[in-house]
Amino acid sequence: MNALPRRFRPLLFLWFPALASAAFSLMLRAQTQEPTSPPPAPATTAPATSETTAAAAPKAAEPAKPEAKPEAAAAGKPADAPASAPTPTSTPAAAPKKEVTTSGALPPATAPKPTSLPEDGPYKGKIVIIPVGKEDLINPARFEFMSRTLKRATAQRAEAVVFNLDTPGGLAWDTATLIMEDLQKLGCPSAAFVNTRAISAGALIALGTDAIYMSPRSAIGAATPVGGAPGMQLDEAERAKTNSAFMAMARAAAVAKGHHGGVVDAMIDKDVGFKLGDVQVWPKGTIMTLDQNQATAIYEGKPLLAKGIVNDLNELITKEGFKGEVVTAEPKGFELVAILITQYAAILLLIGLAAGYLEMQSPGMGIPAVIATIAFGLFFFGHYVAGSLVGYETVVIFVIGVALIIVELFVFPGHILPGLLGLACLFGALIYTMAGWDITVPDGKTFPVKFTDYTAAIWNLAIAFGGAIAIILLLMRFFPTSGPFAWLVLKSTVGGDQVAIEGQGQAKASAISPGMTGTTRSAMRPYGHVDFSGTQLEAMVVGDYLPFGTEVRVREVQGGKIVVEKV
Repeated sequence: MNALPRRFRPLLFLWFPALASAAFSLMLRAQTQEPTSPPPAPATTAPATSETTAAAAPKAAEPAKPEAKPEAAAAGKPADAPASAPTPTSTPAAAPKKEVTTSGALPPATAPKPTSLPEDGPYKGKIVIIPVGKEDLINPARFEFMSRTLKRATAQRAEAVVFNLDTPGGLAWDTATLIMEDLQKLGCPSAAFVNTRAISAGALIALGTDAIYMSPRSAIGAATPVGGAPGMQLDEAERAKTNSAFMAMARAAAVAKGHHGGVVDAMIDKDVGFKLGDVQVWPKGTIMTLDQNQATAIYEGKPLLAKGIVNDLNELITKEGFKGEVVTAEPKGFELVAILITQYAAILLLIGLAAGYLEMQSPGMGIPAVIATIAFGLFFFGHYVAGSLVGYETVVIFVIGVALIIVELFVFPGHILPGLLGLACLFGALIYTMAGWDITVPDGKTFPVKFTDYTAAIWNLAIAFGGAIAIILLLMRFFPTSGPFAWLVLKSTVGGDQVAIEGQGQAKASAISPGMTGTTRSAMRPYGHVDFSGTQLEAMVVGDYLPFGTEVRVREVQGGKIVVEKV
């Protein structure tokens, strides 16, 4: 490293965020890799039965059977046969028709039967409880954890999955993906316990389960999507479009589970209301939110939404007839780290930006570079685990941005374009990591990119940027210039007799006169240090910024201020 010019040493820092993220990702694979289906079991010979034995016997030994009539065969009807003859196995059984009730609900869907052998795991044959609390639906990493939990429950043949809901809501599109994809593909029964409240996104999760139960004092509903961030609301056209998409997705998921489709519409759109026969269940003009008594009220011989009121999870399990040990799904290991990292992303960015700036002011692989590397490495790793990153393209964009900023500061100082491009790459990569380029809904369509989609990510970045500036100013103002904290203070790294402008330095500056020449000992942007015959003084350059080692001439001296220009 000593052979490398000091101005280029910060380039070594570029590789470390990418390498750290890659190393963390490799460590992650062993713990968070999705379960795969086991290889098919070797074929075994089935015990001989009267039907299989007859099928395996030579045709010459088969008893004579009356031939099917040509017209019957053409129509796909079974051939005439004795009443005791078994139905041919080659003829598929007709699928039972689903009957739609007058209320717009389908009979409850049964869980799909897994076709592969169950995997061994902590959920095999057990009742899996998924807690959904106040802040669980505002973190994308938590949705990734719930998605993995549902897939593991299917692969390991869990007895049932029960959501324990006490939430005011959260991310709308992530919730739609959860109920449209993960819950619909769940290979075991599901239920929701509204343990005080299931509002907004929480109500949608409950509607995506097979059975809903209310606690004695609880509420469910108010599932209308709102703006992308606090204080930001959708305009009329956006709201109409969003409500239409959400009603279609939520209704499809709810009706497939046997719930009233009209209840979903009334919870999302205040202008539709809900009516069963001649009974106006919910009036137009307000968004439907039901308490425990309203949700369990009987209409047309069945509960409006919830199957009953229970005091706790144990009572729900008993009523549903679930058998097995109860386990609670909680994130552990890398999953827990990812949730914490995404939740406190702004703090990591603040530390990384401040440490990176300090490193560039004192080039070389020092303590600031190590701190910045760890901060940015954790930032990218956490979002990779959370599912925000598909590959390493954002890390590459981030590294390119840092490289362009270093080029601006140390290679071509004064050229604005590399710095602007570097900042654009840097901020773009960080925002992309936290928010993504677009919002993809479960049917594969992409909504137009709106500012509200990125508000949270931009706020995080703004907080981090402002905090980093505050930290840098505090370090420059209050920390001592010697002792264990000396490395935190911004100062020149060149040798020689460096003199400040104030006090003794001002006296030496008075000896400088116009026309004298010197050599820059730091980059001039526009201030820097110039060596005048062994004495280093602070000066300001007129015109373009100058790199280290440039010969300059004193243009004028204004008190203690020295103005120079390139020779």
